[in-house]
Amino acid sequence: MRIRLHTKRKRRRRISIRQKWMLAGSVCLLLGCGAGLLRYAVNARRSAQISQTFQELYAGPDEQAAARGPVLRQFEVTFSKASAENGAPTEAPKISDWPNNPSMTVSPTLKKLQRQNKDIVGWLSIPDQLSQAVVQRDNTYYLRRDYLGYHNANGALFLEEGISLKTRPDTYIIFGHNMKTGDMFGSLRLYEDVGYYRRHAVIDFNSLYEDGQYAVFAIADVDTVQGMKHYAPFMQLPGMEEKARADCIQKLQAYSLLYSPIPVSADDQLLLLVTCEGAEESRRIVAARRLREGETEQTLSSLLPYARKR
Repeated sequence: MRIRLHTKRKRRRRISIRQKWMLAGSVCLLLGCGAGLLRYAVNARRSAQISQTFQELYAGPDEQAAARGPVLRQFEVTFSKASAENGAPTEAPKISDWPNNPSMTVSPTLKKLQRQNKDIVGWLSIPDQLSQAVVQRDNTYYLRRDYLGYHNANGALFLEEGISLKTRPDTYIIFGHNMKTGDMFGSLRLYEDVGYYRRHAVIDFNSLYEDGQYAVFAIADVDTVQGMKHYAPFMQLPGMEEKARADCIQKLQAYSLLYSPIPVSADDQLLLLVTCEGAEESRRIVAARRLREGETEQTLSSLLPYARKR
C-alpha cells in the first residue's frame, strides 16, 4: 500500500513539474509574440510618420505653384530594322539621353527631399491609396530600413539597383514589401478587384528628371525561377531586345489576374511595381506603360469598362 502511494506521489510530482514547464513555455511564447506584435506596431507607426513627413515636404504649399520638374514627350525606343528584316537578332533598344532635359535638372520637389536622403530618386503615387518616395541603392539596403536609414520591417520602396538614371530608362522596376497593414505595396492586392482597377488604372511616377503617368495593363502573379509554370524574365526587361521584350510583355498579360484593354507594345516605356505574393519564388507585378503622346486619363477611360476578371 505504501509503495502504491509513493508511486502515485511520484507521478503527481512529475505531472506537476511537466505542467510547470509547459506553463513557463506558454508564457515565454506569449511574451515573444507580444514583443513581436509590439515591434510590428512600432515599425508601422514610425513608417507612417516618416511617410507623412515626406509627403508634406513633397506636396507642401510652397511647391504647389511651382513646376515639379520637366514633363517629357513620349519616349520612343528604336530598333535596328536591317537586323530584324534579315532575321538576325535585333539590337538592344537605343536609350537616348533625357531629350527634353539635357542638363538633367532635378525636379525642385525631389531636390528638397534629397536634402533629407540623397538616395531618393522619385515619387510614386496611386490616387487615394499610395504616395511614397522611391529610393535607390543596392537591392538589400532598404529591405529592412526606412527612408531615413533606420531599421524597420516595413522597409521602403526602392528602384532596381541596375537601372541607371544617367540615361532615360526604357523600364522602371520598383520593389516594396507586401505589408498586411496595406503599407508599402500591401495595397497592390486591391488590384484583384475589377472596380478598383478601373478607378486606379493610371499611376504617377515622377523621377528626378521627368514626370510621368502610366496606364496599368497587367496585374500578374509570376514565378522568378526559369522552368516554372508562370515564369517571366521581367528583371531582364531593361535594355531587352525588341522580340524578347515583346514576349515578356505578352507573358505578363497572359498571367494577369484581370483582362486589361490597355494596348501595350515593346517600344512603350514601362513601369513595374513588384512585391512578394504566396510562395518564395512568386511575385505580384502591377505592370504599366507610359501614356503615349496625346493620351490622357480621360481618353483611356472609354476602354476601362471592358476590363474583366479572368
